Amino acid sequence: MITAAALLLLAACKQESDPLPEYRPAEAGTVDHALCLLGFTAVAVRTVSTGHQLVQVSINGKSGSFVLDTGANLTVVNQGQAERFGLSGQSGIAGLGASIRAPAGERAQLAKVERLQIGSIAIRQERVMIANLDSLLDVLGRATGETVSGIIGQDVLDEHRAIIDVARPMLYLMKEDREPAPVAAETCQSPAQQQGTKT
Repeated sequence: MITAAALLLLAACKQESDPLPEYRPAEAGTVDHALCLLGFTAVAVRTVSTGHQLVQVSINGKSGSFVLDTGANLTVVNQGQAERFGLSGQSGIAGLGASIRAPAGERAQLAKVERLQIGSIAIRQERVMIANLDSLLDVLGRATGETVSGIIGQDVLDEHRAIIDVARPMLYLMKEDREPAPVAAETCQSPAQQQGTKT
């Protein structure tokens, strides 16, 4: 796990956050277009001064910044932010009992989610974890100048067959619950191109 001192050192070595990349599914010859033709949709990711990548997430209609974490098994909302997202820990879910151990030894609870969305993509996720992530997220928040509400883990990334273009950066997710497969070319046209196709 990255220590607070290491995060601050990384922040001192890098400048401001990079601007968000533009998603160009209608531009032939781009990764955006190629993946769109297989059914993926992209969400712009912001690389911050520490090198972490943040994505905007909406939970139960409330938006917040979350860290993309390919090493985390589960999506976790920081305990201090749970109420803002309308989340409360539940006991006895899926036979796990009232709570389980979080990585730092703190108690963590499962919480039911009514709506979870990343960009325009409705995420097929019914539950997230609530745990105290203050030791990581507070330092990250100070380094970036914003509140970071939690982490997006492998449960979401696996379910939506995520592809992350780290260099750009861009997060590609499958909206539909299916294998990647060719879609109609019109799906990946710009609104102007789609209008021209109809006339």
